[in-house]
Amino acid sequence: MKRFASLAVNCSALALYFAVCLVLVGCPGCSSPAQTAYVVGQTTTITVEAAMGLWNEFVKQKHPGVEVEQKVKDAYNHYRTADVALLTAGKAMLEAQTAGDAAKQTAAQTACHEAEAALTASSAQVIALLRDLGVKL
Repeated sequence: MKRFASLAVNCSALALYFAVCLVLVGCPGCSSPAQTAYVVGQTTTITVEAAMGLWNEFVKQKHPGVEVEQKVKDAYNHYRTADVALLTAGKAMLEAQTAGDAAKQTAAQTACHEAEAALTASSAQVIALLRDLGVKL
């Protein structure tokens, strides 16, 4: 059982490492804001989900209490809302590009940038909260 738990932690750490590398290297294939939104969303999802997997193990081992678990749940829900907003903005951008409507493209691009910022902030809040609680990320 210990071997399996170690493997789960190593896989989570590997996913986190992969996500960070992807962000640092950039996305040379991202030629549009919609594609960038998709990549940012996927990279962030990998990172946060890996961290939440480590949180799950932490809860099993340390039993931090209902209030602490609710804090993490609230932060995670805030992150998920931002994730959905980014995907929605990316979809709107694709639709505006397809329609060839410059005004809608501008509005959608602004929404994409705002959603990316919200997703980045909310994912950072989740990661910071988990670190503050003692989860080894």
